[in-house]
Amino acid sequence: MMPWIKMLSMAFAAIFAGAVISEIPPLPEWLALVDAHRTPWLAITGASALLGFVLMMGGILDLVIAQDHRLGHEGAEEVERSVRLAARPVARRAASYRVWGRATGRQGAEQFTLREMKQAWQSGAWRRETVWRRRYLTALGALLMTIGLFGLGFTLSPPPIKVLTGGALLYAMGMIGRGLWKV
Repeated sequence: MMPWIKMLSMAFAAIFAGAVISEIPPLPEWLALVDAHRTPWLAITGASALLGFVLMMGGILDLVIAQDHRLGHEGAEEVERSVRLAARPVARRAASYRVWGRATGRQGAEQFTLREMKQAWQSGAWRRETVWRRRYLTALGALLMTIGLFGLGFTLSPPPIKVLTGGALLYAMGMIGRGLWKV
């Protein structure tokens, strides 16, 4: 079976399941309540998404500025190549990595585990070390932005899609909570 047919059939099955679930007795009243108060929901979820974006990008920019690792011309060409990996058509993708003229940039990278994040919280390192404050603000921003964007989709969509977006958000938050609990 072709991949796009399989993906399309899965999407239709998910929408059908959302339509069936959205008709289970308490849900229609709850979804109607959200539709009746759409303006406050939009304000709250939009503000959450915007605040999350600002916090996350602020943390990322702080990381890039703090590490101050400058990219040369070759590094800028490598970034151009990695950005165009998904470009179509393939022939153009193979021939368009060259950057003409002056090119510079900056990069920053770090990694940490949920275990290290939880230990930093429990030990209070996030209050003493600016690195952990930045990491927590960036993670909080990503979480707020995710909740806000899912909330916007939840608020603006029809009932079957509301069920799917709400379920996806609850699943994601549950998995994050489970990951933090088990670490």
